[in-house]
Amino acid sequence: MTVGSPLKNIIRFSVPLLIGNLFQQFYNIADSIIVGNTVGTDAQAAVSNGFPVILLVVALFMGLGMGATIILSQNYGAKEMETVRKTIRTIYSVVMISFIPLTVIGVLITPWLMNLLSVPETAMDMAVSYVTITFIGVVGMMGYNFNAGILQGLGDSKTPVRFLIIACIINIVLDLLFILVFNMGVAGVAIATVIAQTFSWLYGVWYISRKYPELELSLFNLGLDKAILMKILRVGLPSSVQQSLFSVGMLAMQNLVNRGGPAFIAGYSNASRVDAFVFLPIFSFFAALTTFTGQNIGARQISRVKQGLRVTITAALCTYAVVGSLALLFGRFLLARFNPDPAVIENGMNYLFSVIPVSFLVIIQFMLVAVMRGSGQVMVPVFTTIVGFIAIRVPSAYLLEMYFGMDYIFYCFGIGWVFSLTFASILYAQGRWKTKSLVMPGLGEAKPKPPELSPDTEETPPG
Repeated sequence: MTVGSPLKNIIRFSVPLLIGNLFQQFYNIADSIIVGNTVGTDAQAAVSNGFPVILLVVALFMGLGMGATIILSQNYGAKEMETVRKTIRTIYSVVMISFIPLTVIGVLITPWLMNLLSVPETAMDMAVSYVTITFIGVVGMMGYNFNAGILQGLGDSKTPVRFLIIACIINIVLDLLFILVFNMGVAGVAIATVIAQTFSWLYGVWYISRKYPELELSLFNLGLDKAILMKILRVGLPSSVQQSLFSVGMLAMQNLVNRGGPAFIAGYSNASRVDAFVFLPIFSFFAALTTFTGQNIGARQISRVKQGLRVTITAALCTYAVVGSLALLFGRFLLARFNPDPAVIENGMNYLFSVIPVSFLVIIQFMLVAVMRGSGQVMVPVFTTIVGFIAIRVPSAYLLEMYFGMDYIFYCFGIGWVFSLTFASILYAQGRWKTKSLVMPGLGEAKPKPPELSPDTEETPPG
């Protein structure tokens, strides 16, 4: 990513990510469609309440994974391959040491969090069952995401898609088996997801170790490098704080949504999935620009980073204008696939028309944050989350409900995005991101050119 057309590099990197994100969403979409059409609206409400709880507990490790990806991308751009290998061993050591305590904590706090969210009584038992089972298999979720982050940091966005396609197919097949054949309900959905993610993670470890032996990835080749661990913590903890704050905000929003009853919850959940599906290209551009920035910061090419930002914002806005318009045009048809209940569909359409027309604000914010995060200015996402989500969006939602009613609470998204975009623009203009290099030259010998990962791989190393 340090040579050639920035737009072509970013698009070439984004397309496999988009395909991967599509299959990632198929996890949730398949679960929702199968549950909504076979188990019922209460079951959909249970699954909807599970996601923010899981996110709250795994937020720490999501942040560490992002920290490792940023360090990997910058050191790969600087040709410090030994640091790349040590970073991989360090982050996997953290995974293997911490997943058991994380599982125990998640299982223990799930009933308390479900009560805190005011989950409807008809959905409570199913929600607790869904989240508890998911936490028991959380190591698969962590492992897959770390595998994907490692490869993305090196500029390989294609291989993680293969892992995800396999997991998605397994998940859908097991969903149908456990629900339609064994009548296991929401518990069957959770078990299917755990099995699929765990298989994808273990297969990914085997595949990477075979195709990219230079990375030395193995569950038995572990070792904590203190200097790298501290760097990961310094870079990753702010992201963990951001994820935690985001999940707390989601819990607060979910608590408010739960006041509307099962049909309102299901409508919100289904429309959120449609919105997330429409937003997938933006997430792909964000991840591509983060890696693009990291490698070019490592190579000391600031002007190239700015060029990448400009073309990515343009591409992202044009793409979203098309897919967002299609989502509004065919919204009712899409929502009916999840749940044919007219009340659920109406609530979902209310969400889409409140959120999609103002999403250009968050798209620009995302790309500014991608540059600053890729450079190592990791506190920016924390500040924008605090300002746009915690301080503005959540209170706005409660005020809108208080004065106008439940149908108006989703306008809080646009209100929050105005403030977060303004804040991100100010921080970007200050220019501190230009000096936030995380290259660690003392840990690896610089090479005259980027190392090839393996002669038999189908991927081409970036740069």
